[in-house]
Amino acid sequence: MQEELIQKYLESLEKKSKRIHSLWEDHLQGDAAAYDSIRMEAHSLKGSGATFGFPEISEAGRNLEQANDTEFRDKLISMLNLLGSISAKSKEAPPVAETPHPVFIPTKSNTALIIERNAANARIIGDCIQSLDRIDECVFADTGAKAREAFRKARFGFIVLDIVLPDQDGREILKEIKRSKTFNCPVLVISGVPSDTIYLECMRLGADEYLSKPFDTDKLKFEARQLTGEGHLQVAAPAEKAEPRKTNQLAGESFLVAEDDEMQAIFIEQALAAQGAEVTVVENGKLALEKLEKTTYSAVILDGMMPVMDGFETLRAIRQIPRQKGQPVIMVTAMGSEDNIIRGYQYGANDYILKPFSEDQIVSRIKGLLSIAATG
Repeated sequence: MQEELIQKYLESLEKKSKRIHSLWEDHLQGDAAAYDSIRMEAHSLKGSGATFGFPEISEAGRNLEQANDTEFRDKLISMLNLLGSISAKSKEAPPVAETPHPVFIPTKSNTALIIERNAANARIIGDCIQSLDRIDECVFADTGAKAREAFRKARFGFIVLDIVLPDQDGREILKEIKRSKTFNCPVLVISGVPSDTIYLECMRLGADEYLSKPFDTDKLKFEARQLTGEGHLQVAAPAEKAEPRKTNQLAGESFLVAEDDEMQAIFIEQALAAQGAEVTVVENGKLALEKLEKTTYSAVILDGMMPVMDGFETLRAIRQIPRQKGQPVIMVTAMGSEDNIIRGYQYGANDYILKPFSEDQIVSRIKGLLSIAATG
């Protein structure tokens, strides 16, 4: 990511902090709408923080957005303190980087990692997996961040991965596991989202098996038993040089982006433009529909939560226009509950990307979508 863009994001945090301060003062003066506006600002920060390299901002934004009335003030103060601290540090001279110590990764493990946000499901999965002869222990992670911390420190013989995680799309975790130069292991993906697109994407990324929720425990045990057989565990491979980044992967394509968060809009625009695409940005769904009346685009990218007309309403409106029924549409949003994801697909989304996301993620997912559209 360009350093100038990160710096611009850091500068925007001061403005964001002042706006939240102002909204809180309005709330204390009796402005009922200010309370909801603060949650909207928190939602925006939840989606943008980790995208620009600050996962702690995403976490604080999530906590504030979901806070009840009793804890809201404390979560608000924590958020403002964090924004102030990060803004202050950004103005200091950067520390001298230290050479990291190598991490020891065992070459064999009889431990399974269960990445599942729902505690009840995690217990059921854990009981099934731990009953296998080759698995002695299960480690649990209910977020993508905890999963990364786990599999970067130890070697696992088997991983069960839920696609819908509170902090990110499970497909990104799958991609990181399967592209790892230090280890790889069988991954069984479990998803409650009824989408052939997600299934195909997971298999393309290297999933060894895929089950839909609600799952049958006997089926889970059978598939896990097959995947934990000899020959699946791989010893650590020597590090390889990263391949040079490809450019102009989207040359000749045009995209319409509806996103009300200025920094997120800039991030998406630059990521696509760097690959040769033409990008038009609008700040709400109503403006997006107006553009679609006059112009044809390779794909439309919709934020979920926007003023005037949100992404879900816009998506429904697009699908009600006969000539737009085949228009590729991607939802890019921080609204990551399973209900929201299912709603997006039911309304006609071709794909659903959770914020925060990386440049590589959005480019690769758009490329995949356009490839499907071209052959479909």
